[in-house]
Amino acid sequence: MKRAVCLAALIAVALGTHVEPVAHAEPRRGDVPSTSELSARLRRILSDADLGGATVGVLFVDVESGRVILEEGADALLNPASNAKIVTAAAALSLLGPEFRYQTSIHGAVDGAAVDGPLFLRGRGDPTLTTEDLWGLAAELRRRGVRVVRGDVIVDGSYFDSETEPPAFDQQPGERAHFRAPVGGVNVNGNVVSVYVRPARSPGRPALVTADPEGYLELVNDTVTVEVGAPSIRLSTRPGGGGTRARLWGSLPVGHHWIRQRSRIDNPSLFAGAALREALTSLGVRVRGRVREGRLDGSTRMLASRQSDPLADILRLVGKNSDNFVAETVLKTMGAEAADPGTWDRSRREVSGYLASVGISPGTYTLVNGSGLFDANRYSARQLVAVLRAAWRDQTVRPEFVAQLAIGGVDGTLRRRFRTAPALRNVRAKTGTLSDVTALSGYVLAPSGRRTVA
Repeated sequence: MKRAVCLAALIAVALGTHVEPVAHAEPRRGDVPSTSELSARLRRILSDADLGGATVGVLFVDVESGRVILEEGADALLNPASNAKIVTAAAALSLLGPEFRYQTSIHGAVDGAAVDGPLFLRGRGDPTLTTEDLWGLAAELRRRGVRVVRGDVIVDGSYFDSETEPPAFDQQPGERAHFRAPVGGVNVNGNVVSVYVRPARSPGRPALVTADPEGYLELVNDTVTVEVGAPSIRLSTRPGGGGTRARLWGSLPVGHHWIRQRSRIDNPSLFAGAALREALTSLGVRVRGRVREGRLDGSTRMLASRQSDPLADILRLVGKNSDNFVAETVLKTMGAEAADPGTWDRSRREVSGYLASVGISPGTYTLVNGSGLFDANRYSARQLVAVLRAAWRDQTVRPEFVAQLAIGGVDGTLRRRFRTAPALRNVRAKTGTLSDVTALSGYVLAPSGRRTVA
């Protein structure tokens, strides 16, 4: 907390004032401090701060010229936490382009009212695909007049390799939370299963349980409906049977509203296949076969497809909301677009190539994953600022890169910070928080007559 307060104070001074003027008031030209005055103010704040023995890396520079305004420990290699997403987003915009879109499609041989043989679901890593999107693909199949799939639903996730756990995530092997979901070539609902629980009509009976999607979990329902009392529903999951096994237990009083429990899943392809099969069945298309993994024959006809929003929009989930799953999927996409299948090693090589292109030499940092989770990456303040400057000075990606960052006092992980003028809306940055890390990297936008600071 002390570190966060210190960063806030430093940014307030970078905006040119210690006071809080009327919102949107323009500073008088005579009030604008020189670079040396600004540096002195910033250094006083840093030297007076009680940071409890923390190791600190700070660098403030003029984003255009690179002139240093303040530096302290700027070359120390530190865990950036979710500030690692700055590197992921900048590299992705440069290598893939802001207009890049993911495609998901279904393929098969139609014979009258039937798919004669298997129905293939082919993904290319879309981290934003939902069950509703699969319903759209299923509806397109039904509009073609299809009423039965005579074979299996085969999911082709070969856009990525079979290693679905992002690097360093094994540091917490028993963690089943939604924020550390696996990454597959086909992903649905962020690879998180939602289980909905509501009480039966009378006490003593098991609660009523549904899952989204149905047909994936091997679920044991040990819940009970009670007359009165506080709800106490728990969900545990573990790998099993090629997918995920789950147990639900606890109690729910009669008349209580439904409760949702969430968990990461273990097999993205089978999860997506179950969701597609459920969508088909709900629309009256009978599937005779089972859901399994496999490869699409290139000659099999495409029956329906959808494209994601452009990468520029998807990255707002990374910069503003700090979505780990999306960040890791975007990282792996950079490897897949270089050469199929996408692997973590190839993806890191692509990002390393980008970093070299902006002047950050290999071997001077540690790049393990794209989200910043756990004890993995190491960057210096100088290296993160170099990425920020490169993204700002590249006119082909600057608008999209800045737009995906949280806006101080407005949205994302900064909506409750920098809420007063002059910081309101003028701080565009990425937060980073772990048990022993506080990080903040981004821009202080310049008012008239001033220069933007990275």
